[in-house]
Amino acid sequence: MDLNEELRKRHGITKLSGLRHAELTPTMLPQSIGHYRGWIYDKNSFSLDQVRAFVYNACISCVSAAHMYGLPILMEDRPHKTHLSVAYNRGMHPSKLRRFDDVLIHREPILSAEEERTHVASIGTVLERVLVCMPLKVSLPMLDAARNQGLYDISTLTLPTSGSRVPHLREAALSTDRARSILETVARLILIDMGLNPQVGVWIEGVGEVDMIILGFIVIEVDGWAFHSSKEQREKDLKRDRELLRRGYVVLRFTYDDVMNGDFEREVPESVKAIRGLVSHEDAEGARAPRLATSSTSCADYTCRTTASDGHLDATHHAYPKMSHVIPPPLFQLLNSHR
Repeated sequence: MDLNEELRKRHGITKLSGLRHAELTPTMLPQSIGHYRGWIYDKNSFSLDQVRAFVYNACISCVSAAHMYGLPILMEDRPHKTHLSVAYNRGMHPSKLRRFDDVLIHREPILSAEEERTHVASIGTVLERVLVCMPLKVSLPMLDAARNQGLYDISTLTLPTSGSRVPHLREAALSTDRARSILETVARLILIDMGLNPQVGVWIEGVGEVDMIILGFIVIEVDGWAFHSSKEQREKDLKRDRELLRRGYVVLRFTYDDVMNGDFEREVPESVKAIRGLVSHEDAEGARAPRLATSSTSCADYTCRTTASDGHLDATHHAYPKMSHVIPPPLFQLLNSHR
């Protein structure tokens, strides 16, 4: 019997028991055919996550569905279990699912017809589940990416008025549609935890868009290897840094490894402290500086608020500041104004 032909007739997946007349066992299956809890499937047609969703009459959801929408996730954060959404009124009983250590079940009030047809949760369900289920360093890059790509409107996120999901879903207010990479989002989250106020995607005349600005004049650039490893790009980056310095900005540039291995978290406070030391030196020489008009947004403004009536996120109050361009006074005057 040709197993591949048999699977083709059964749309690529079937119960092994239906083929027992051929005296098949899982160990006898060819490499191209997988086996999962009594089912066999064509590996070229289905992933293991898809098979699990089919077997449990569920939808791939949460972090397991991220790659299906092109949402970023670091290798070390990829789940070992398959996250599935199951409607309350259908699917395998939870008591049976608890026996299995390869799936994590999210119970949903209802699944849409499209979700049931494709066995993949909608982008809204995926993001809401990620916010509740995963740490912020995993969920926020996904939400940033979804908004940046126009896949998700944060105003459609409905917050429950009570329950354990409230604080998690309110963290959605930290997201922005201006972050361009998972690296930028992780760095921004670290800055927020430090009590700093990162302004994201700021356009500076004569320079272009910079990743972030803190304290109104310190530019934070985080460079991924994909776009900043070539000699040509390195020369462009250095030229930008010199132009920013001429315009009164301090530039702190970090690599992917800096952000991910802890150097960023350690060096930013040290650099800010050193800059303030320069301010003290300037004060000793009697310099006077005008105050710089900067964004009044503070870290407190990133605390999520909801409208009083319908519980939807008020996204207009939580987007990062959209600044056209900032041309500050000379460097040491700026330093003096931000002691």
